[in-house]
Amino acid sequence: MSSTGKRSSLFPCGSGGEAARMTTDTPAYRLTERADLLGYAPYLLGFHPADSVVVMGLRGDRIVVAARADVAGPRTETVRRFAQVLRAAGRGRDAVGSVVLLGYGPGAGAADATRHAADALDARGYHVREVLLQDGDRYHCLQCDRCTPAEGARFDPSATAAAAMATYEGLVALPDRDAVERQVEPVGGLAAAAMTQAVDRAEERLAALLADGGDAALVTAGEAAVEAALDVAGTGGRLDDDAAAWLIVLLHDLRCRDHAWQRTDAAAWQHELWLDLTRRAEPALAAPPAALLAWSAWRAGNGVLARAALDRALHADPAYSLAHLLTDALDRAVPPHSIHPWP
Repeated sequence: MSSTGKRSSLFPCGSGGEAARMTTDTPAYRLTERADLLGYAPYLLGFHPADSVVVMGLRGDRIVVAARADVAGPRTETVRRFAQVLRAAGRGRDAVGSVVLLGYGPGAGAADATRHAADALDARGYHVREVLLQDGDRYHCLQCDRCTPAEGARFDPSATAAAAMATYEGLVALPDRDAVERQVEPVGGLAAAAMTQAVDRAEERLAALLADGGDAALVTAGEAAVEAALDVAGTGGRLDDDAAAWLIVLLHDLRCRDHAWQRTDAAAWQHELWLDLTRRAEPALAAPPAALLAWSAWRAGNGVLARAALDRALHADPAYSLAHLLTDALDRAVPPHSIHPWP
């Protein structure tokens, strides 16, 4: 793809907001104003970005991928990562052909970083359709000085049509990236004490199982525990402490873990199961459920939560192979749809 050296606006400067049709893959929204782009981005990312540069990749008029980088990050690395994500989203007829750049933050730094990313992606052949900057309750068009006032256009992220539609569909935008990481923190207090006692009982039960039935009994028990947990979670239930501890202990056998891995995709109820077990697992035992949470989150397109779960897994076991495999997939921006069908 060659660069045209020109940029045209999705909402043409001076047009009064006339919009092309632009939607996400699932569910579909019509974004009719620049404010909608800024209002929808937090739901696409899963959190409200701050001091960030966000790229949205489009195939035709549909958003198919998004990525975020810190404003203060090395600009060459930011562009390299953005280009990698855009390439990975599709090739040939399915390639990303145009992009939207959104900057978040006060001062000249955020504006300069956003313009730099736009210029660099334009030079790489991507058609840059919008370059916007949100600074507090105002936003600016960075492509011209005519379509937003010098002081910026007033903007309430929660009041846009896109934000309302995303909320109606059940999408959530957490306050910040730290809030995503807090989702996977271990439980404390009485809940943690109860799980410690349950793990003690599970380990005693495992020792008795191995003494009576050996390795074959372990595999059978592991597969049964996985299926029982999926049955409970699939009907909206939650494992009690003993069932949760038993499954967490059994997941440390790779055959049991792999059975759970084969049975896990992007379903929301599976996501809730592995998130719950990741939080309830004792820190030293968290690698298997956290890696399964990362898999489920990545399959659902939630790379930020997947990364947080992988950090938890690798903190528990720095050599955990599934966590390294998924970390590599995230680092290389491998799209979730590349694993289809599963298993």
